[in-house]
Amino acid sequence: MSSPGERGGGWGGHRRLAAAARVGALGIGATLLACAAPNLSRTVGAGNYELRANAGGPFFGNLGAPIPLPFVYVGGRYGVHDRIDVDGNLGVTSAAFGIWAMDLGANLQLHRQPGGLAVASSARLYLLGDLDDAPATRLYPELGLHLGGPVLPWLQLYGGSTALVQFRPPRDKAPLYVTPFFGVEFLLPARDGRRRARQHGIALHASWTNPWEDATSVVNYRPGYGALGLQLGYRARFGGIDR
Repeated sequence: MSSPGERGGGWGGHRRLAAAARVGALGIGATLLACAAPNLSRTVGAGNYELRANAGGPFFGNLGAPIPLPFVYVGGRYGVHDRIDVDGNLGVTSAAFGIWAMDLGANLQLHRQPGGLAVASSARLYLLGDLDDAPATRLYPELGLHLGGPVLPWLQLYGGSTALVQFRPPRDKAPLYVTPFFGVEFLLPARDGRRRARQHGIALHASWTNPWEDATSVVNYRPGYGALGLQLGYRARFGGIDR
């Protein structure tokens, strides 16, 4: 009879998950650091802010059936100008495996039509470190383009692409990681009261890093070309509701 570890369950499965998370987090920033808000097509506006939590990541098959890595990130953004946001995120699951992962970024609104299409650009710096070894930091700059708009009062579609650079990529890995993405965001009606108006959103976010590469990136990704990822995101936005 096979052991729990051989079957991909129990402590054996947990150890493989932990190993995959550690190898992935330290081996490549492009696929495991997708911790920004899924829908960045609209800035929040001067003086407004947004809090969020995301769960998910690239698919891997080390435990049997391919599933997204269960990475959890928390973060938020703040409007320093009607057209400019600053934001940041922290990896919760990564810290549990001895890896600290965070990012700092800014979004610039390029085009915005109330109730219609919005286009924004983003610049972000990802930071990775290993808490179990001597302090060391790896930096990954990223640029992004984000488009989105409502198709129904309670439903938004968005998409775009990011490009992340690794100055010292792992052996036989690409220095540039391009990640096209697409998502749907379900909006709950905005609430008004004594405090600022607030709006809740739930997004399903799909991404595909370097889909043309006929190679796995870090762990046993599916479908084999590049790295396919899936995330579930929640956000609460306070003030400036016009989405």
